[in-house]
Amino acid sequence: MILNLEFKNYRSFKGTCSFTTEPTSTKAKADNLCEVETHAEGNKKALKISLIYGANASGKTNIIKFLYGFRRWVLNLDNRVGDDIALYQPFKFDSSTANAPIDFSIEFIAQKIRYKYEFSFSRLQIESESLTYYPNGKLTQLYERTLLPEEKESDTLKFGSSLSAYKPFNVFKNQLLISKFLKDTPCEPITNAAKYLADMVISNGFHEDTMLGEDKEVLRWLYARPENKKLLAEFLAFADTGMAGFQMVKRSDGVEVTSQHGLYENGEAMGKTADLPLKEESFGTRSLFIIGCHILQAIQTGSPFFIDEMDSGLHSYITQLIVDIFRNERINRNNAQLIFTTHDVNLLDQNTIRKDQVWFTEKDEYGVSEMFSLSDFEDVREDTLFAKWYLNNKFGGVPSLQSLEKLFVKDGQG
Repeated sequence: MILNLEFKNYRSFKGTCSFTTEPTSTKAKADNLCEVETHAEGNKKALKISLIYGANASGKTNIIKFLYGFRRWVLNLDNRVGDDIALYQPFKFDSSTANAPIDFSIEFIAQKIRYKYEFSFSRLQIESESLTYYPNGKLTQLYERTLLPEEKESDTLKFGSSLSAYKPFNVFKNQLLISKFLKDTPCEPITNAAKYLADMVISNGFHEDTMLGEDKEVLRWLYARPENKKLLAEFLAFADTGMAGFQMVKRSDGVEVTSQHGLYENGEAMGKTADLPLKEESFGTRSLFIIGCHILQAIQTGSPFFIDEMDSGLHSYITQLIVDIFRNERINRNNAQLIFTTHDVNLLDQNTIRKDQVWFTEKDEYGVSEMFSLSDFEDVREDTLFAKWYLNNKFGGVPSLQSLEKLFVKDGQG
């Protein structure tokens, strides 16, 4: 369960971007909350669903983009020894931040224990990194990174007192320490945290993979788990895509998906199907195929699902359907969380969404993004017409548009 995360000096976020799923004290719409047991701190509550709104280029995509890159870093997919750190993209429009470190922290619950992971990094190296947890209700350090001189290629890991039996070892300067504990160096409390972060389900900004009609990682996952094929086919049929099913064939360069559609003659079903490459389906159907895989990943493992522009190419009924899947405790039995950016104002329904579930991003005249919650507005009640107020620019997070006549009609024209 994700509780809190924040980062600073990443892309348009010059200052600190803070986000939380910890609920406010309101008792409204309790079915939007999930509850997870911890070993030493009792039950912790969090929001199942969070929505992030904002104008185009306001910065909301950067939140998902950072997490996408962070997960790849945990999996050690991008950085090679001596390379620039792929995720290092600081705020460029201010000389004080253009070469400054990026800071990140995330607080979460894994295996019934609360963790906090923090690190700071510059273009070539990690500047600091630590992992703490609360096994007995008290803050306990698992490890801390000890920086070695710049001419050294690696840094040293120092374990906390609770892991004194483990010996320190070195790690390359552009590699996250936590990634070493996924496979190379098993250590139960650290490996549990590393696995949770590596298992986060994240759909990258701009839907780059979906626009290509494939997502190799997702398709490999689905191919390796044929029991999910039927579930996904039923979901796509329920969403009225017109698909009767699909087939998967493993090729040398990945997995090829072919959708199946019923054949008819003079309006009568022939009991046969015609095949169509998935890449020839509509953008919305292709998007829903990938999103459907991600939904299955999340609800089966209880992993958080972050997605950028979830409504891109999808009807409002479908985006509401996805939200309802995560709200439904009989379907979402493992308390997976859905956190997404969107422009779909229809989801701002005060009858189903709480104030603390809604977030906004906004960019100022200097190109700096900020993030804030609907809960920050004291005059907004739980029964306020959220969508109407948002469209009337009561909260911000909407485009600032000038007069069309100023754009198209020049002085002296009729």
